[in-house]
Amino acid sequence: MLEKSLVEILHEHENSYHRGQNGWSGVIWIAMVDIFHERNQHVKFAKSQVHDKEKELKRDYRMLKDARQQSGVGWIESEFKLEAEPHLWESLAITFGPRILKFKRKKFPLYETLGDLYHRHTIEGNFNFTSTAEQKTPCGY
Repeated sequence: MLEKSLVEILHEHENSYHRGQNGWSGVIWIAMVDIFHERNQHVKFAKSQVHDKEKELKRDYRMLKDARQQSGVGWIESEFKLEAEPHLWESLAITFGPRILKFKRKKFPLYETLGDLYHRHTIEGNFNFTSTAEQKTPCGY
């Protein structure tokens, strides 16, 4: 429930004013942590702990997204979990590290919601680089 609450708050602050290409600003993080504590008064976490949880959720989402694209790996929509034969789990552990093995039994119901949050902010493949070169405009403009 705490993770769901955090993701709801992230969605509420998903706009160009609060979030840039590299994530939410520090000031917005402070505000989001305050909102998190208002909604979950039975817990008290430092800003860094809440931020680390967001990074963990993002890392898990990306890992599951990539794992789902592996041959022979499926996704059980009704259970929000990966499905693979035992020998494929060994391969997944080699590819993604032992962290993936927790999803052998664990559900991840926030997958779709996190996809809405991170999918368009995730640049992959050949376009996953940062250029420091000056941009040239066509026709010398």
